[in-house]
Amino acid sequence: MSAPYAKMIFVIESFLKKLYPFLLCVWFAVFAVLLIRCALTASALSKLHESINETGRRMGSTSQALDQSYKAIGAGQVMQESLLKIINLVPEERGFLRTQKVVSDEVTALRRKVSRWIGKAKVHIVVDTKANKLYLKKGLELLMDADCSVGRGGILNDKATGRRWEFATPLGEFRIQNKIENPIWIKPDWAFAENGEPIPPPNDPARRAEGELGAFVLSLGDGYLIHGTKNERTLGSAVSHGCVRLAAENLDLLYQTAPIGTRVYIY
Repeated sequence: MSAPYAKMIFVIESFLKKLYPFLLCVWFAVFAVLLIRCALTASALSKLHESINETGRRMGSTSQALDQSYKAIGAGQVMQESLLKIINLVPEERGFLRTQKVVSDEVTALRRKVSRWIGKAKVHIVVDTKANKLYLKKGLELLMDADCSVGRGGILNDKATGRRWEFATPLGEFRIQNKIENPIWIKPDWAFAENGEPIPPPNDPARRAEGELGAFVLSLGDGYLIHGTKNERTLGSAVSHGCVRLAAENLDLLYQTAPIGTRVYIY
């Protein structure tokens, strides 16, 4: 190696040795700057995160407040509707109240007349065929209110004989003509014609059916009875062939309370 070349290398090495500390300082300075910027960024992100959380909490509180407001509004609407209903109960026409009082007085007077006509101590029976209800009353006092079944209506025509039967409960005033315990139903001709069966002679054993009428029977005449039923689930509906059906418990009370001769009003 020539002397000039060796001298040049020596000079470069010397320069690099002197420059190295400076470069190291510069690197540390840049690293420190970057580190500070990272710390500031992390701090900003942390604050942003807290801000987002705070906003979420505020939104939750606002949502709860809105829910409470909606509930309050709903309650107010319900109250308003209730008040409107109460207001609507008040008649606009001033003469309405006077009219109602006149009607009430007339009903009271009519009840007094009925009480005098029937008698305060007399038991009577009322059957409402529209509502399928039977009422046992003593004067104007209600002793029993029971579901019953009345005639379903309709007509049965027997093609073989040309006879016809109407399955309706008769309306009007009747009396209890007879009372029987543990009755046996003697099937009428229509019971066989309805099932498409041949009609047997009058005294044929096929006509006897035990337990069909319940424990008691109260006869109203012309084949119409107040009796029990095996299917109490149908009470309250018009399903009978014309008789009045009652539940066993109600039939028992009626049988024990209403003597022969008791008036029965069917409407």
